[in-house]
Amino acid sequence: MTTFLSKELHADLTSAQKDKKLKKSRLRVEFNGALVPVLKLWDNGFSMDIEHAPQLRGLVDIFDGSRHLSQCLIIAST
Repeated sequence: MTTFLSKELHADLTSAQKDKKLKKSRLRVEFNGALVPVLKLWDNGFSMDIEHAPQLRGLVDIFDGSRHLSQCLIIAST
């Protein structure tokens, strides 16, 4: 069975899924006093939505609510 979704509907569904993950997750990255939501956390990294993430570089802290989980060094190349 094949299902076809228009590009607009697919984009809306993808956006809704991202919003749901952001609302559900308590994970945050703190950088220069700003808190940026984390979508997913692994043992060796994490993922963030590019729309909500500024150009992050340097040492950041990862929090689950108010509990500090770890620190990460973000290195970005241009």
